[in-house]
Amino acid sequence: MEYNLYNVLGISPGASLQEVKGAYKRLALKYHPDRNPGNARAEELFKLVNSAYQTLSNPGKRARYDMRLQFQRQQQQRSVVQYRQRYEDPRYAHSRPPAGVSERHYRNIKRDDNSFSRKDWYITFAFVAGLLFFSLLLKVAMDHITGEDKYKTALTYIEDGKYSSAHRLLSDAIQFMPENAAAYEARAKIELNVFDNYSSALRDLNRVIALREQPSAQVFYMRGRSYQQLKQYEQAEQDFTLALELDNTFWRAYLERGEVRLFYLTKYEPAIADLSVYLEKTSSGSDVVSALTYRGFGHYKLGNYDLSEQDYRWALALDKGNGRIYYLLGRTQLEQQSDSACAHLYKAYQLGYSAALLELETNCQD
Repeated sequence: MEYNLYNVLGISPGASLQEVKGAYKRLALKYHPDRNPGNARAEELFKLVNSAYQTLSNPGKRARYDMRLQFQRQQQQRSVVQYRQRYEDPRYAHSRPPAGVSERHYRNIKRDDNSFSRKDWYITFAFVAGLLFFSLLLKVAMDHITGEDKYKTALTYIEDGKYSSAHRLLSDAIQFMPENAAAYEARAKIELNVFDNYSSALRDLNRVIALREQPSAQVFYMRGRSYQQLKQYEQAEQDFTLALELDNTFWRAYLERGEVRLFYLTKYEPAIADLSVYLEKTSSGSDVVSALTYRGFGHYKLGNYDLSEQDYRWALALDKGNGRIYYLLGRTQLEQQSDSACAHLYKAYQLGYSAALLELETNCQD
């Protein structure tokens, strides 16, 4: 049996949220199992009251429930009208008392073979088609409402750091709204930045690009990072370039493209150019230290040892306890035959950078 939830709580369909809460509190206390031990009927009513409250206290769920009630009332009203039209039509009225049993049993009654005309078929077909179309529209509307509700809730979860719950809600939202590019992009951010699930992030970002007429620079940047983590470096470089074509102030994309070009594509000069643009626009933070270290390494690979040393010293001014930079500075100074090389390699070893030990044993035994 399907209950009317308003009747369950004993309130009218226009009741306020406060009235819903008051009715729920009163009935929940009345039917609570602690007050009715062993009473199966009270337990059933308690569950029913809880279910009604969960629906009517949620604005989104209540709106969908009211829509369903309205649809059911319309169907019932339509059935009543059809019933009255049939049985109040003079064509169906008896002109005399009903025939006796024998007459009804043995009398051959002529039937009109054309009683269901072509017009009647058209009307029936139109009615069925209209009902199906209305049902389809209702489903689409309900799916959209449900999908939007889940998507918006997921965004609040992301703000609160509840990434697993947000990811699940975004997946549900996509089920209801498979063309919602924003939901795919939000899920891709979680997969890329939180779960390190780069293949899933790539699939979602490809879907965003397919759905949007003009994807944003951020979308191409995220896809570039996904390609980078999946070791598809040429595709990563292409996406970082697309991001910069859409937004040439996207400084972070210069850093990422410079890293890919430097370490994986051995394009040292373009890498140095990208890192220089990033450093011109950014002056502080751990990423600046990384950019200086990368650019110093690029200069080192090109044999520009003075420029390499300059970048490493700048990076050490920002991060004095970085053993890796002391090691790289020491290697650069070895190429320059500088007296400070061994001191910097030893400093790197003291700071826990064990790779410096081999250089010390090879070049600093005196």
